[in-house]
Amino acid sequence: MKIRTTFRATVLAVAIGVAGMSVVSAQEGMCLEGTAANSFPAWEFIANNAVRTADAYAVERNPRATFILGKVSALLQFGGEYKGQYLVHVVKEGASGTAFAVLKPNFPFCEDPGELDDERADLFTVISAKFNGQPF
Repeated sequence: MKIRTTFRATVLAVAIGVAGMSVVSAQEGMCLEGTAANSFPAWEFIANNAVRTADAYAVERNPRATFILGKVSALLQFGGEYKGQYLVHVVKEGASGTAFAVLKPNFPFCEDPGELDDERADLFTVISAKFNGQPF
């Protein structure tokens, strides 16, 4: 009987702790589990939009840099100018070098992006881009 009571108390304490962490995380900008845009099926289309946005930026500023077929990841920023926000990174390694871009989403990142038009050119803003370590 004592083991059951102790186990229940431990489970309850963990549940309260996890719930508390979720509230704190949401306040700090972190999406609650399963609500980040990149956790929904439509993300593949939005990620493709990020690649196209980065590539269009490169075409105008450094045509040697290309992002087509680049790897896309979304990362919560824990410090700096964009603290508490999600930024999207696009990296493309190729024969001529490595292209890297950081994009700021212009939509609520902690929501399903399924209703977004993935053809829109204004879903992301490029805030930084480099080719072989050199900004452009």
